[in-house]
Amino acid sequence: MNNRYHLSLLLLIVFDIIAFTLSMLMGSVPVDFIEAFNDSGSISGVILFSIRFPRTIACFFAGIAFAISGTLLQAATGNDLASPNIIGLNSGAGLAVLLSLSVFPFCFGILPVVAFLGGMLALVIVFLISSFIGRVSSSHSIILAGIAVNALFNAFISVISSLDPDVLSTYSSFSVGGFASVNASMLCLPCFLIAIAVIASFFLSGLMDIIMLGDEIASSMGYRPMIIRIIVVAIAALLAASAVTFSGLLGFVGLVTPHIARMLGGGESRKTLSLSLFAGPFLVLLSDILARTVISPGELPAGIFMAIIGVPFFIALLIRRARS
Repeated sequence: MNNRYHLSLLLLIVFDIIAFTLSMLMGSVPVDFIEAFNDSGSISGVILFSIRFPRTIACFFAGIAFAISGTLLQAATGNDLASPNIIGLNSGAGLAVLLSLSVFPFCFGILPVVAFLGGMLALVIVFLISSFIGRVSSSHSIILAGIAVNALFNAFISVISSLDPDVLSTYSSFSVGGFASVNASMLCLPCFLIAIAVIASFFLSGLMDIIMLGDEIASSMGYRPMIIRIIVVAIAALLAASAVTFSGLLGFVGLVTPHIARMLGGGESRKTLSLSLFAGPFLVLLSDILARTVISPGELPAGIFMAIIGVPFFIALLIRRARS
């Protein structure tokens, strides 16, 4: 199993390098790389360094953020169907971002904070509802509460986008998720927060293994499982919320990636986090490459292709759970 983990990790790194390179190479406009590197102000230089490079970086960090967030949520809730979009975290962060853009249209610097607060609000509501309809650790209660909160917040998003024409113009691509409008100025703070949160998640991996053993065992070992869960969920919220500010409501990355990581490397949290760290960016980069090449010179939102990958996977998980 250890050899399988290291081989899988190596292959994912190679796949990421290939996907990153293709993302820089592929587009509707051909680029002269010699000209771009010799003169960054040329047309080729502007396309490569001002458009494709920030977009590729955005895909990479969004993949990391949603993948690690999904891994943390599944560990904290004991629910292998938990992910940022399914339990309402994405929609909560998205609603907060749209409200902020509608009321304070030029305050882009506060978007990560606003998105984090919106995502945390959604998670608090989900946990409160699940505590009424069942135990917080119950898979069914969390999923049902998450679906309800997700639908409610998406309804509010639709209302805001209908009332504010300026927000409406960006709502369609925002709701599906994509990277067509990403620029370098949007990425500095969110990517910094994502990097900090990823480092924190690896420090917590040992505690995640303990709470996955069950509350009684964790308590008998001297740990406070609820406090650990709150910290893990807060980090998951920060990751997803930071990514939402530049990627929109990109779904299914946080659902699919942890399962792929566990299949490749086993159930140990540190290994799952490591594999998710590289599997997530590959899936998002692949989706974005398809989005801008399938109908070139036009393009589709990357979230469409992520859904094409994620929906069948989600259905297969539901079927497997029903049989077991």
